[in-house]
Amino acid sequence: MTRHDLPAVPTARASQDPHHDVVSPVTGKVIERVRLMTVDEIANAISHRARSAAALPRREVLAFLQRLKTNLAARREVLVETTMLETGFIASDSREIVDGAIEFLEDFELFVHEHVALSRTVRHSYGHGPQREMRIVHRPFRTVAAMVPQNASFTLAITIIASALYAGCRVVLRPSLQCAASAVVLADLVEQSGPPASSVLIVNSLAAEFAKASYVADDVDLIHYIGSNQYALSVFTDAFAAKKSCLLDGQGNGVLYVDRTFPVADAVRLITAGATRFNGETCTSVNGVLVEPEAYPAIRDGLVEAFRALAVGDPADTGTQVGPLFSQAQAQRLTHDLRAETTSRVLCGGDAFGAYFTPAVVDGVSRGSVLAREGLFGPALWIQPVPEGELFEWLRANQFPLSDTILSTDSELIRAFAMNSRAARITVNQDPSVESMFEPWGGYPPSGLNPVSFWIEKYRQAFQLDGRLRDILSASGEA
Repeated sequence: MTRHDLPAVPTARASQDPHHDVVSPVTGKVIERVRLMTVDEIANAISHRARSAAALPRREVLAFLQRLKTNLAARREVLVETTMLETGFIASDSREIVDGAIEFLEDFELFVHEHVALSRTVRHSYGHGPQREMRIVHRPFRTVAAMVPQNASFTLAITIIASALYAGCRVVLRPSLQCAASAVVLADLVEQSGPPASSVLIVNSLAAEFAKASYVADDVDLIHYIGSNQYALSVFTDAFAAKKSCLLDGQGNGVLYVDRTFPVADAVRLITAGATRFNGETCTSVNGVLVEPEAYPAIRDGLVEAFRALAVGDPADTGTQVGPLFSQAQAQRLTHDLRAETTSRVLCGGDAFGAYFTPAVVDGVSRGSVLAREGLFGPALWIQPVPEGELFEWLRANQFPLSDTILSTDSELIRAFAMNSRAARITVNQDPSVESMFEPWGGYPPSGLNPVSFWIEKYRQAFQLDGRLRDILSASGEA
């Protein structure tokens, strides 16, 4: 449930240099230099592939995905190291990203065979003979143009390529420029794996240039934007004006509630992992912790102790638990945001040195504060004692409720929490930052076209077939 906090569609470019240098937050050095495509180049590339378009047989798609899996596995170590250098994620998290993608492709055929969509037929009249019927059926979009963010660029690229191709669509993908190094490797591996009928195009460009090209490309039917909330609605508006369908996935603000029935040590362990895994830079990271007042002192003190003990440093070192953020600017912004409210108090951490940031715990946050409403992006969290009677008011104050978590052994409270939360994903007594590439996705509030659903379903357009369907389908042997 992808959702993210750093700009994805800048409106202007500082210079006219047609290249982009990927600077590692780990070393501060350039690890890749890529040429940026222009609007015209992207549009022409899409048009060229559209002219050579042919149907995508699923057996060929599945065979390609297995070849891609094999090629990814052969380049695993390069991809792990590249991921670590461009993101700052620690070694174990970087391995999880690459190994998760390999496993996803390995098991993708098993997954799709378990989730075959069922056709549904409705009669025109239930008082007369079924002479005429209506059926919901699906057709693929011709081409999906997708933009993915830096905190999950590789994972989302693999998920989108596999899901869109299996749905019958072609894919034009714009990875995050911060992750252009791994994108270069992926583009080479895709080409080596032989995608059917020129069906995959990976583009390095400014996000704004990619969006403009997608708006004017006739063959692009669907634009899938995954990135900062700051630009999501403008993408939606521009796509609407261009007569394109649009899916939005913005950032989330993960809130967790823990009551006195849940063991303190387990709660501290789960919360610490959920707030700092992948450096606290995922859409399901724990941003805020609401605690039943009786349990608050023990939970607060336990978290402060745990956060102070976290080792910050070179992500390649085996003892490192938190690596650098994506940039020095991000670390400085997080430091500022944690201290922006006059009533809040930093209990530990919250200092930036370069792109590195010491994990922080903050208390004294008000329900109407920016932190409570919009969340944060990094290895930090706010914590607040909240009586059960006020819990749901705090949940409703969340502007981006994509993932809420409850730690409790009270089954009635868990049920009430799930019914009153507006989040698209509810996690019970587990670390919410642990995600699966197979899991349903969606639920970003402004995107009504993107409910929680499987990825393949997102890339197929539902429509109604109306007429004497039974006679027609019986004659063709499809009834």
